[in-house]
Amino acid sequence: MTVRVAIVGCGNISHRHAEAYANTGRTSLVGVADIVEAKARTLAGKYGATAYASVTELLAAEDPDLVSVTTPPGSHAEIAIEILAAGKSVLLEKPPVLSLAEMDAVAEAEQASDGSVWVVFQHRHGSGALRAADLLGRGALGRPLVAVCETLWFRPLSYFDPDWRGTWVGEGGGPTLGHGIHQIDLLLHLLGPWRTINATAVRLDRPVEFEDVSIASVIFESDAVGTVINSLLSPRELSRIRIDTAGGTLEVNHVYGYADQDWTFHSAPDAAKAATLGIDPGVRKADAAETGVEDDPWTASAGDDVPSNHEAQINRLIDDLLAGRTHDTTLASTRPTMEFVTALYASAITGRPVRRTDLTPDHPFYRALHGDTPKTELSESFRP
Repeated sequence: MTVRVAIVGCGNISHRHAEAYANTGRTSLVGVADIVEAKARTLAGKYGATAYASVTELLAAEDPDLVSVTTPPGSHAEIAIEILAAGKSVLLEKPPVLSLAEMDAVAEAEQASDGSVWVVFQHRHGSGALRAADLLGRGALGRPLVAVCETLWFRPLSYFDPDWRGTWVGEGGGPTLGHGIHQIDLLLHLLGPWRTINATAVRLDRPVEFEDVSIASVIFESDAVGTVINSLLSPRELSRIRIDTAGGTLEVNHVYGYADQDWTFHSAPDAAKAATLGIDPGVRKADAAETGVEDDPWTASAGDDVPSNHEAQINRLIDDLLAGRTHDTTLASTRPTMEFVTALYASAITGRPVRRTDLTPDHPFYRALHGDTPKTELSESFRP
């Protein structure tokens, strides 16, 4: 049995979807669509599909089981709702939508449809994250206490040449929404619900309507605390999550995707080792890994290495569809991530902390990440 798939939006990221579908060996790419005909023909020709000028034409001519939406973010909600109205399932590239209002509109369309919606957050699906989520979830690594989440990336001026980039209408937000959302989603996947966010966002160098750097402090429902930083101005790129627990330090360092070797776990020092810490300031001490601590839950959980790429998630999605299981990266499961992003912008623009419980449909930032703030005031809010 094969799953009939289609792709709407034939830019760079669509090729990741097409390749991942092909590599499963259990799909057939029946059609692709893009308003730029040359892009659609190129992608269709590579995979033996038919090219269309719009999602409407594609749905009228083909009968896909699943449609990937890889268009610019500003069009995701409208396209997803049209696909769901046709009774088909949707895989939305990140960010799934540009606001909580759009997310709820897509969720309402999903409820009325025979189709389902899933979101591409591939970093949940690498073997390292699967192990980490399992071990943290059952307390095997100790109670989480402190977290650091960093997306320090670099995008040159030429990155913003497409007219939809750098704008609230087309891109929806800066590195908080479009780039750091990967690490934010993984952090929340590992640590669970957040309670309060206090944030700053500034525009330092790039020609955008929003921020090019944001920094937030967060308190989780578990009472753990963390910091989150997102940047497009960092020449030595890094994606990092560090979680300090009562049992040790779990950390992953990578850029756009991790393998198992990018994860480390250092057990908390025993009483004798801990008693020596700080006695000789400025003298480097051996960490737990260097003292021969190998029999820890993280080491014991090692298995097959699955990198955190599109193929990892799409392979699992196709497995789940063919087995009749629900794929776990549902639209609903990603709402906390969009709430986090919304609260970060709301806090940065208003200068006040935001609680997750504040984000009701009557909240000023529910319908737009800029909160319909007047342009002059909005521009001023991103000044350093």
